[in-house]
Amino acid sequence: MHHPASIDWDSARAALFEIARARLSPAVMTLTVHDAIGYVLGRDVLSPMPVPHYDSSAMDGYAVAGRSPWTLKIPDYPDDSTQNIHKLTVALTAGEATPIFTGGLIPEGCESIVRSEHARLEQQDAATLLFSEHGEPAAGKDIRRAGEELDRGALLARSGTSVTPRLAAALAVGGIDEVDVYEPVGVAVAFSGNEVITSGVPGPGEVRDAFMGAVQPMVSTLGAQVVQSRRLPDEAQAFTSWLQTTDAPVLMVTGGSSTSGVDMVRDTLAEIGATYVFESVSVRPGHPALAALLPGNRILLGLPGNPLAAYTSLYSYLPALLDGACQRELRTLPTAPLARDAQAGRGGTALILPCALNSGELTPLEHRKSHMLTAFASADALAVVPASGASAGELVGYIRL
Repeated sequence: MHHPASIDWDSARAALFEIARARLSPAVMTLTVHDAIGYVLGRDVLSPMPVPHYDSSAMDGYAVAGRSPWTLKIPDYPDDSTQNIHKLTVALTAGEATPIFTGGLIPEGCESIVRSEHARLEQQDAATLLFSEHGEPAAGKDIRRAGEELDRGALLARSGTSVTPRLAAALAVGGIDEVDVYEPVGVAVAFSGNEVITSGVPGPGEVRDAFMGAVQPMVSTLGAQVVQSRRLPDEAQAFTSWLQTTDAPVLMVTGGSSTSGVDMVRDTLAEIGATYVFESVSVRPGHPALAALLPGNRILLGLPGNPLAAYTSLYSYLPALLDGACQRELRTLPTAPLARDAQAGRGGTALILPCALNSGELTPLEHRKSHMLTAFASADALAVVPASGASAGELVGYIRL
């Protein structure tokens, strides 16, 4: 029996990131800013204008010139209430003021803004005089200057950035209508196991399918797209045929990748001349898992057949692969303290523990063996505990679910 050498979890992620960065190149397409939400930018986005793009008032009130009191000048407002009056101005000279609204264009000659709540109006003869209840306003008071946030040509968002609703809003405010994004990396998925049934209560020697309905939305959430989903018998020819007839850049198979006599993945990879990125990872659950570079620059992820082991592997390695494919930095894990001790992994392996994340602490959940999904179903995160273990209060990295 072949016993492949194991590498540590961080090294496995880094190796997969590097091979994807070098060998995968998703196409770039153009989408409107809001259609691009959920995609990854394929090119830097630069500001076509200064932000803000004009001098404006930060408050409702009065634009003033010179010292108080100021004689009020009223613009010729249109009768149509649907018209934009924010750009309607009158030029000011020393001793004059005019009403202005938040975001309103600063009129020529304006030196500062007197807020509405600080203003007092008095009628004297045929004129209306404006007084400030808070003394003379400082020069530039409550004026937003063009370009104070960003210069024209400034970087709004870097290639490799995920377009969130918040980013889309910022880009739209910056005058961006369309962005270039990567097409989602296509993933073909195969599920093996003659013992798997897809409905009903399993009998002895049978197990219910834990993957077919769940993997696709998980992959989508992580930023890729399942382009094919197929169930395979535990038969080498079926697996070989699937590899040869599937042209997705990333292939993923559950089960069949261990070193037992009934598993066919490793033999097939040897036959087709695949090169291993890693053959085994020192982590539990999540062993055995493998990654290989196939002919044609396709990448295969071999996930374990046990459900929790497969899902911890999916969340461990697919994000690293996508970071590399989209030419961004390999993401680092956030950290949080453990709520209680986590013992060292058996045989010098790291541990991936389904955890609740409450009040900034990671609490490992019960029922977390490789074949169990109870903890995973309710977990907020997967804590990554080093092979040496970790004590309560110690910071460990985690993958948010």
